[in-house]
Amino acid sequence: MEKLTLKCKNVISESKKIDLVYSNDSFSFVGGVNIQTGEIADYRHANYQENIKGKAFAFPFGRGSSGAGLVLMEMLRLGTAPAALINIYTDPVILTGPLICKHFYGQILPVINLSEEDYSKLEGAKQIEIFEDKDEVIVYK
Repeated sequence: MEKLTLKCKNVISESKKIDLVYSNDSFSFVGGVNIQTGEIADYRHANYQENIKGKAFAFPFGRGSSGAGLVLMEMLRLGTAPAALINIYTDPVILTGPLICKHFYGQILPVINLSEEDYSKLEGAKQIEIFEDKDEVIVYK
């Protein structure tokens, strides 16, 4: 198994090693995911019907609605949320859900940002390891 270390920016951090769902497509949590199951519900998305529950979900940036943070909060409450979000750029609207959950519910949904060049290196990866105290991720292909 190939191992690659990349520099990152930890927006919200926690240490864990998790399976990865990678996408080149932007993503909207409002209407794009089945909140009850964690399955991608947008039939136009390349990862349609793939489940992101408990996995690191990598998508370059968010798209769409101001309700994305609320969707993530509900997914966290139901236990269907991804285990981490990895983006090139994390929209503040998406970030509101993980921030509010951390503050009010003590639940942490790590949010990681990578450079565009490093983000592309996630393609084909099976797992990713993130760290609470390091600005790096380890990618397992």
